[in-house]
Amino acid sequence: MAITIPPLDAMFFLSEMPASPKHVGALQIFELPPRAPKDYLKKLVARMKSQPPVPPFSYWPLFPRTGMPQWQVDENLDMDYHVRHSALPDPGDTRQLLDTVERLHGGMLDRQRPCWFCQVIEGLHGNRFAVYTKIHHACIDGMSGVRRMYAALSASPTSTVFTAPWAFEEKTAPPRAEPDIATRVAATGRTALAQARAVAELSGTLARMSLQWMKVEYSFHQVPFDAPRSLMNRPLTRDARAVGICTLPLDRVKAAGRRLGGKVNDVVLTVVDAALHEYLRHSGAPSDAALVALCPMSLREDGDHAANTQVSALHVRLGDPQADMRTRLGQVIDSSAKSKQQAREMSRDALLDFAVLMFGAYELLERTGLQERIPASYNVLVSNVPGPTGSRMYLLGSRLIASYPISTFLPGTNLNVTVLSHGNSIDFGVLADRLAMPDVARLTESIVQRFAELERAFAKPRASRARAGSNALRSKPAARR
Repeated sequence: MAITIPPLDAMFFLSEMPASPKHVGALQIFELPPRAPKDYLKKLVARMKSQPPVPPFSYWPLFPRTGMPQWQVDENLDMDYHVRHSALPDPGDTRQLLDTVERLHGGMLDRQRPCWFCQVIEGLHGNRFAVYTKIHHACIDGMSGVRRMYAALSASPTSTVFTAPWAFEEKTAPPRAEPDIATRVAATGRTALAQARAVAELSGTLARMSLQWMKVEYSFHQVPFDAPRSLMNRPLTRDARAVGICTLPLDRVKAAGRRLGGKVNDVVLTVVDAALHEYLRHSGAPSDAALVALCPMSLREDGDHAANTQVSALHVRLGDPQADMRTRLGQVIDSSAKSKQQAREMSRDALLDFAVLMFGAYELLERTGLQERIPASYNVLVSNVPGPTGSRMYLLGSRLIASYPISTFLPGTNLNVTVLSHGNSIDFGVLADRLAMPDVARLTESIVQRFAELERAFAKPRASRARAGSNALRSKPAARR
């Protein structure tokens, strides 16, 4: 049975190019259980392969000559292709792991198969192993992916229950009786009316933005195509990925935000902003204007567990280039609040339509080369995906140490910073174009340092240690490239 791919999901396929694949990934680090048998990981991989995928992991995309792309069920799915097992050579350090992840994260997924795979990587320093999973963004969004990823884990180190993310089925309400024709006609009418209202809303929003672009009207919130051009806006010319990771303690991030009435996302934006300005200065390409972040915003309604993408995005003006950390946080909190207020004034349908429209505009400008002739829309994509905040989590006895999201690029930028929280950790996954930003390790180290600087600005005693991505996996820093 064919299923039409929704417009926003289809955009990820239609905009995909060899230089800019549109898949997302996750790198999880686990510590083997005490006295784990030598064949522990071999048995884990076998158990993974034994679990048949459910939608969307069983779907492959069909692109008919006319009409919208469609999902088709793969009746002959090859689990040996989708679930893989490899090992790092000695010494199994962080740099070797990230080299492997950079290679795995590059390249487009095979569209003749369901667009995902999972690779178990053994031999990691410190009696650890990694699980890297890669799936096309058209199949799943961040919230849905995280829910499935953590469904495979347990709060008990002795649990033998395991459901692979691709085999996890959401609980759904019992099927309702088939509606009669009058009900279907009424539902169609309501949908059409909602879309008409959304188009009217969007038209008004775009008109106000146009006045702001022409400097006829001033608004306190950030509009698209009003950001400075930077290293992060250089066009992608080939698939050359650089991956960086780091971790901050969630309790301290929350505490820092509360000092000025902000939240976790405000602190994340602040330290990323400060680290980027430092990176740009060190690279000899400083920005004399505030940078702008594009922040995805989930539009998923409570109880909606569908896998499809349901997001829009906010443009958030970040801090002044020379601002100290305390001032920078205040500026980010203020700017973020104004962008959120603008979003609250729009309906869910209008926000979804806005996302499709902006995605299409970014893609058109990138394909035609016109993006370099106008101001950038944003400089960095920063996404915060909340995870479970409970106690330790385990995969068949192996303790979860870290969970780094490795995302994708949207048109207009070559830098993506995605953070994922779990327990008392907030893990940063940084994806950059190696040709534009080759030293991602410098950026992740700076994120940790700028957070420490923010804490010093508030003179708050420290309770727990932040750690750079390399230190999360080994005792000494990974060598820079």
